[in-house]
Amino acid sequence: MSLKTPNLDDRTFQDIVSEARKKIQIYCPRWTDYNLSDPGITLIELFAWMTEMTLYRLNQVPDKNYIKFMELMGIRLQPPRPAAVNVTFRLSAHQPGVVTIPAGTEVATVRTETQDAIIFSTTEDARILPPTIIRAMTTSDEAKYKNVMDELRNPYRETIIFPDMALPDNALYLGYQEDLKAHTLVITIHTTIEGIGVDPTNPPWAWEYWDRERAKWSLLWLETDTTGGFNTSGQIVLHIPLTCGRIEVDGTDACWVRCRASEPQPGQGRYSRSPILKTLRTESIGCTVQASQGSRVVQELLGQSDGSPGQQFQLQHLPVLRRKPGEVLEVETRESGEFEPWQEVESFMDSGPQDPHYTLDSVSGEVRFGPSIRESTGDERQYGKTPPTGRRIRFSKYRAGGGIIGNVGQGTITILKTSIPYIATVTNLEAARGGIDTETLENAKLRAPRVLKASPRAVTQEDYEKLVLDASDGAARVKCISGTGLIGNLPPGTVRVLVVPYLTGKSKYLTMEDLQLLPETREEIQSYLDQRRLLATRLEVTIPEYVYISVRIQVHAKAGFNYEQLAVNIEDTLCRFIHPLTGGSSGDGWPFGRNLSLSDIYNTVHSLNGIEYIQEVQVFPVRDGKLQESATVINIPAHALPCSFQHKVILV
Repeated sequence: MSLKTPNLDDRTFQDIVSEARKKIQIYCPRWTDYNLSDPGITLIELFAWMTEMTLYRLNQVPDKNYIKFMELMGIRLQPPRPAAVNVTFRLSAHQPGVVTIPAGTEVATVRTETQDAIIFSTTEDARILPPTIIRAMTTSDEAKYKNVMDELRNPYRETIIFPDMALPDNALYLGYQEDLKAHTLVITIHTTIEGIGVDPTNPPWAWEYWDRERAKWSLLWLETDTTGGFNTSGQIVLHIPLTCGRIEVDGTDACWVRCRASEPQPGQGRYSRSPILKTLRTESIGCTVQASQGSRVVQELLGQSDGSPGQQFQLQHLPVLRRKPGEVLEVETRESGEFEPWQEVESFMDSGPQDPHYTLDSVSGEVRFGPSIRESTGDERQYGKTPPTGRRIRFSKYRAGGGIIGNVGQGTITILKTSIPYIATVTNLEAARGGIDTETLENAKLRAPRVLKASPRAVTQEDYEKLVLDASDGAARVKCISGTGLIGNLPPGTVRVLVVPYLTGKSKYLTMEDLQLLPETREEIQSYLDQRRLLATRLEVTIPEYVYISVRIQVHAKAGFNYEQLAVNIEDTLCRFIHPLTGGSSGDGWPFGRNLSLSDIYNTVHSLNGIEYIQEVQVFPVRDGKLQESATVINIPAHALPCSFQHKVILV
């Protein structure tokens, strides 16, 4: 059982008032009016209230003592996390040479009267490469291919794109010599009106690329198509994702893009004759690169050393984001103007007198050098090296910012702060995500008991799950599976950590892109666990499998209710219930491996106001964006979680 906290003084307000009134006869015998309207009684009640407040504070553990204890345990407030987003740079015109966008290029949102510009900087170099087609092919069955490079190069010859009257899986393949991942391509074609029978605004084909992470062909994002489904001369603008990879097709290793004929949807129409191309040309007009929210500060001078141990210096821009390689403190050497890097450590516990170590509090921006402590023998011990007197101290570079303010919406990053030749525009085609504010003191207090109980080593599955939550703020839920059982078909000695990221500001319908781990989050978790896992353990950090589910529900509404609002409430309730983080009966995340049944939907929806009764519920599993046959129970594997996919509410 838990320890019972002693109550140092259990007197209540009424007890104090009653005790004071009993003293009146002893100290003021002439005082005979004890009514509440008497000014003396009012004063007694006032002082009784003040005394009760003092007793309340007495019975609490002072926050200062608790916080000091947390400091002794080494607990610090977690720094903010910057939002991450893919930003797309667009060229003013196609360039014959390579255009480089260096790491650290700054872009920003528009500054308004009430909101300063939110700055993002690219995390790596990006290169816009001129594409070179090394092979073009057509196929009708993905088994036999026909090389059509000569036809596409000769304007007097014609290329039939879909050989078998545009039956499904007929395709045109374009192989490029360059690695075109994250590129924006413009395909300019010259053709005639031959592919009749289709809706020019919605032709039955799909543009796809080879997804190296999923090891399959995935859909490209088609920005514009002015060809009417290959029926008129025009341009097709495609965005190739970062996951694009090379693959060998018909003996040619290349970066492949294909246009595949698909089965027409109802009302879409089918090609009665295959489109015919005369010429085709591809150009790069931009690229996409990941950017992180935060402003960059370069070579900030902190001051000069006075030669004393335990010196403290202050960074000017707060809060400081997690340091990357090259973001270090530098101390001037004997040669004026030359600086040497020092090493950041968590504490000076293992630092010797000549170790160039320092600590940095990311939240307060305070830089500290090692102290000198007198030991029991009377000797002074220096923890960490002290910068010599008069030496200048600076920070090479660091990034400041972070927080949920960086979770900006789609299309809001439009300002190019760093001038780059040939770049005309910049934008974000998706919303930024992952920004988390500095940890609050209350949350740190809740974390303290877990730190006391946590094992410093990752041995059991519970150890891994606890350590992942300590390793990164970007992890919201964790499930660990190992190779000792049949779950996940893992080989012995393998531990797979399934991480659900924070989904701040996301819509109720989540896409697979929303559920992906940010690269820095994956690296933080991998590095943290590598230091604590057993030597023979093979570690995998990935995301769970997600089962998309669509619900069709028909409800009889009570008279007088706002039907539109009721439909919205039902849809929102379903989205919250079938959700990795807010789902389940408890509302703290759908349990791993728990199946979804019709009774779950009935119990969740029936309690809403305005519902007379539920007439019918159908639950559909979704694969590749298509609804499968309805089922009474949707099986959720032990390593999977459900997600909502376009629920339909019908009100009567």
